[in-house]
Amino acid sequence: MSRGSDPPLMQRPLSERVTVVEGDITEQHVDAIVNAANESLLGGGGVDGAIHRAAGPGLLAECRRLGGCQPGDAKITAGYNLPARFVIHTVGPVWQGGTHGEDDLLASCYTRSLELAEARGIRTIAFPAISTGAFGFPLPRATVIAVRTVLSFLSRSDSISQVIFVCHGKRAFDLYLDAVCELAGEYATPTGLHPPAPTTQGTGRGVLQEQVRAQLGTIEEVWGVRFVDKERLARTIGERCGDRWGADSVTAGLNSWVAVLGKKGDIEVPPGVLDRILDGTRQRFSHR
Repeated sequence: MSRGSDPPLMQRPLSERVTVVEGDITEQHVDAIVNAANESLLGGGGVDGAIHRAAGPGLLAECRRLGGCQPGDAKITAGYNLPARFVIHTVGPVWQGGTHGEDDLLASCYTRSLELAEARGIRTIAFPAISTGAFGFPLPRATVIAVRTVLSFLSRSDSISQVIFVCHGKRAFDLYLDAVCELAGEYATPTGLHPPAPTTQGTGRGVLQEQVRAQLGTIEEVWGVRFVDKERLARTIGERCGDRWGADSVTAGLNSWVAVLGKKGDIEVPPGVLDRILDGTRQRFSHR
């Protein structure tokens, strides 16, 4: 699909602009990765230490000149030896039971990071699960805050084309994927109308398949791939999903699968992979 035939970014489902992967944030080929830093910005354990080790001594040298960073704020440096061109350092809150403004500070970390990215013309950005390691923020609560804040920003701005949540472990991956699928519909489209709630009444199959085909084209453009079985995918998803909500959830799952696959050019989605994504979507929404 050519760029000229794609819908404008702000008219695409938000789930197409958000990817969830399980992996190493230092290996992400994006414009910027976000570092869950401490106030000194001079390195530490966990994600912070891994990023400093992968980037090399140039990162520490630049961080020394920044004068630290306050919780909830963010600062930007070059990426040095990382695949990413930039590192955005943000300081999350230390968990103190949830009564000391931790939620607002964590949301601010994501907002300030996206604002810095927007100011630098960054189009693709990867986030870790900020504050959920040594700082002790409960992962389920942090996940909802992270996803809500990012979706809210994307619903108001077309400056960022792709946000990747990079998860450590399957539990985090499942929490983030569920949150993206369940929260994406809460945010208004540019016309001010909210997407329809999940329903058992289906869109016409031909229309739904065309919508799926367009979403697959977006995935191809973002990741530099070509689905050799695009027609089969569009037909299967259209037939087995009764509505746009379910189809959006499945294409979001395919988006994450392609990101994890890490290949360029022609790819084919194994039937077993598609079945797992379809089954997971049905389980998430079967009791709504």
